[in-house]
Amino acid sequence: MHDQTDRRIRALRRTGFALMGAAMLAAPPSLAQRAAPPAVTAQASPAAPFALDLADAAILAPLTLGATVDVDLAPGQSAFFRLPEGSGDIVAQTRRLARGTDTVMALLDAQGRILAEDDDGGDENLASRLEVAADQGGPLYLRVGILEDAAGRFELLLEAAPPVDPSAPARTLAEAATRPELIVGQPVPVTLRGRQEAYFRIPVARQDLVALTRALQPGTDTTLALLDANGRDIAEDDDSGEENLASRVEIPAGQRRPVFLRARSIGGATGTFELVVLPDTTPAAPPFPRSLREAANAPALEVGQSVALLLRRGQAAYYRLPEGDIAVLTRNLRRGADTVLSLFNAEGQEIADDDDGGGGLASRLEVPASERRPLFIRASLLGDATGGFDLVVEADKPEGAPVPLSIAQATAAPVLERGVRIPVRLRRGEAAVFRLPPGDHVAVTQNLRDGTDTVLEIIDESGRVLAEDDDGGDGLASRLVVPAERKGNLFLRASVIGGGAGAFDVVLMDARGR
Repeated sequence: MHDQTDRRIRALRRTGFALMGAAMLAAPPSLAQRAAPPAVTAQASPAAPFALDLADAAILAPLTLGATVDVDLAPGQSAFFRLPEGSGDIVAQTRRLARGTDTVMALLDAQGRILAEDDDGGDENLASRLEVAADQGGPLYLRVGILEDAAGRFELLLEAAPPVDPSAPARTLAEAATRPELIVGQPVPVTLRGRQEAYFRIPVARQDLVALTRALQPGTDTTLALLDANGRDIAEDDDSGEENLASRVEIPAGQRRPVFLRARSIGGATGTFELVVLPDTTPAAPPFPRSLREAANAPALEVGQSVALLLRRGQAAYYRLPEGDIAVLTRNLRRGADTVLSLFNAEGQEIADDDDGGGGLASRLEVPASERRPLFIRASLLGDATGGFDLVVEADKPEGAPVPLSIAQATAAPVLERGVRIPVRLRRGEAAVFRLPPGDHVAVTQNLRDGTDTVLEIIDESGRVLAEDDDGGDGLASRLVVPAERKGNLFLRASVIGGGAGAFDVVLMDARGR
């Protein structure tokens, strides 16, 4: 065993990991540099040797508190260091990064398993920082590399962790369980470095509460999570607070206790803000049907009706729809709401849905009069969040003159004229059909609106498809060449891919201009 260790040490020395007097010199990455005597910068203390793998790090002396190491890594290399034992809580960080260097640091156990990792939590831009608690056992190791396996140069500093401020927020759920509960209405100042987290115990209250981050310092972007006693997420929020990048989480009075809050600063940057728990004074939302069964027993919505909704986490509102061609949409989204509308038939089968068809995060579904009633709409929020919005039912009025929707209607209508732009607006499941004139032509769709993706087909009098095109035009538009040779009438059928709703123009052009 001693012979094997001696061989490994001699190998390290041959690659430049040697002791020069009392100074311990760091190994550069390249072979050319390894052959030359390594230099110690005037700013750094005598440097400890570092290894390029975990096995070599295990047989070298551990770093000492206060030590700094100049590290110069070639592409794909990482530096490994053994950490001292019995030194209490320690902090390892990179600093004085050369231009373009972006370090990433990992804490490893003796088997090489990652216990913690950090990219940009250091004091300098792109630097890394890890805190190592004394109770994590050992032996422990640091692995420091360059992001994306690039080359880089930096300094590694190991020092004792600053004393724990007894007034600072708890850093773990277990620690928070031993701390006093937050006081309703009393703000708590919080400063988080790097990827730190702060945990708080929520008071038991008979009323609904809301937790907010506020007074965010420039560059701070918070996130709040409501946790149960086992650390499972109950609810989480990023940017629903009253200030830009602030967070907001509602805590119902009936929530099973105990519950905790976890606060983070997004992006690994240092963040400073206030956390406060306040009574939730949001006015109670009007009652609404919460199932298809309740909606079936309630009056149907009316055309022109607008319903104000405030949905809490996990809630959904159901309504029976009126007769006729209608559009159901969401408007006036509040508190970062992102709505979803779903259409159900009487058997409870979902037959259509929409997320952002209303513009922005709003939703819109068109329901034709031909769709068999009763039909029901379900309004909900993406991600089971909390938010307010208005649910509106409008008459769905067609654009321009109606177009033929079947071969029978197209046969009775005039033929499609060359050079005439025909605006088409289709509801879900509809298709426009036009009788084609004799001669060579090119049919195209243009001016597609609201994300429409068209399909064109040439069909005969029996409805048999002779040719079709999806995206032969510009973008999602379609383009079909209509041959002059034919037996009987030919028809052009224009629809939206998947049978959805859409709006576009149909134009018949001279084939010679194709």
